[in-house]
Amino acid sequence: MEKEKIDSIVKAVVEELGRRGQRPAGSGSSSSPPPARKNKLKIAVLGAGNSGMAMAGHLILKGFSVNLWSFFDFETGPVIQNGGIRMEGEVASGLAKPDLVTNCLDQAIKGVDLIMINTPATVHRTLASIMVGLLRDGQIIVLNPGRTGGALDFARTLRRYAIRANVYLAEAQTFIYAAELRGPGAVEILKEKNKMRVAALPARTNRQVMDTLIQVYPQIEAGQNVMETSINNVGPVNHPAPMLLNTSIIERSAAGEDLRFYKDLITRPIVEMVMEKIDDEKVAIGKAFGLDTWTVLDWYRESYGVTGPTLYDVYHNNPYYLGFHAPTDVLQLNNILDEVPNCLVPLSSFGDLMGIETTAIDSMIDLACTMIDIDFWSEGRTLESLGLGGMSPQEIIQYVEEGDPFGRCKEGRLCRSISWRQDGVA
Repeated sequence: MEKEKIDSIVKAVVEELGRRGQRPAGSGSSSSPPPARKNKLKIAVLGAGNSGMAMAGHLILKGFSVNLWSFFDFETGPVIQNGGIRMEGEVASGLAKPDLVTNCLDQAIKGVDLIMINTPATVHRTLASIMVGLLRDGQIIVLNPGRTGGALDFARTLRRYAIRANVYLAEAQTFIYAAELRGPGAVEILKEKNKMRVAALPARTNRQVMDTLIQVYPQIEAGQNVMETSINNVGPVNHPAPMLLNTSIIERSAAGEDLRFYKDLITRPIVEMVMEKIDDEKVAIGKAFGLDTWTVLDWYRESYGVTGPTLYDVYHNNPYYLGFHAPTDVLQLNNILDEVPNCLVPLSSFGDLMGIETTAIDSMIDLACTMIDIDFWSEGRTLESLGLGGMSPQEIIQYVEEGDPFGRCKEGRLCRSISWRQDGVA
């Protein structure tokens, strides 16, 4: 009887190590057994940078079936060579083996239930235009995050390319993890957020989206609509200003100093003189729309459980930020090329509509235009480019909650002319 108990305990320990992607000492095997599948939900993670690798690896170790896709061989190659994603750190560790690692988008999303897009917002239109003929009825697409106006931009592109499938589209307010790559094919999750809001477009489909998402992340809650999740995105407060205003730290990091983004790049003068003002303007815009708008301090309390007397204190006392390295180039991390046109510019456009002064936001856009030599004002998202031009604030809210942003052409002539099938044969 005693031997049976010991054998049972040993078996349970080995199975648990297998689920975590770890190998028991002396097993004689160089690879970890796949985790037991706990959920039949099939997921495609699009993008294999910091966020995509973290999400795919963690979900695999939690027992989900995951396909991983990227445009780039330099992202997918190491995962294939390693036999999976090497997960490091306390949140998730072990070797996570995707069902499929591919550069072929049609293979990645074929037959999946949930499509989690983890790319910079600069890629959203491109992905929508490629995916439109590959999507199938009932699939759920989530932008992680949408930045500001992401779901609106994505939906307008699907509409432009005459989508026929009845899909669900949503955007996250932020990314569910704080994560950073730790070498080719390796990533560390520093923290999984305590709470995150997601909203569907239109919001009347929130329930259908949430029924699936809470199977993956129980801490997700429904936002009022995509205007709320767009304006509550904290990226435009946290990232562009220190990248543009503290380039000496970036130069020192490029020279080899071991510096950190939140500890060294973000200084008290930048926070108090610029970042807090951007946050104030952003919150004023949200409140003018009648939305449940969070300050950045609210966001840190809800997302991380981190509080402090000032925003500077919260940045510097957040234990989950200690591992984030300072960039070595001003264009690194997409904080300028992504968040200026896809966060700050649409916020300025919203402010114009609502009669809110956006002096700090506009100054950062102008500075980015000068330093990077790109006209972000013309490149960025605006009310017009998001399909909201000419609408009143009340009409915008009604549109994002009750409207049909895809404008499906049903059986119109255009739809019949580009009736696609996934095998490529019309």
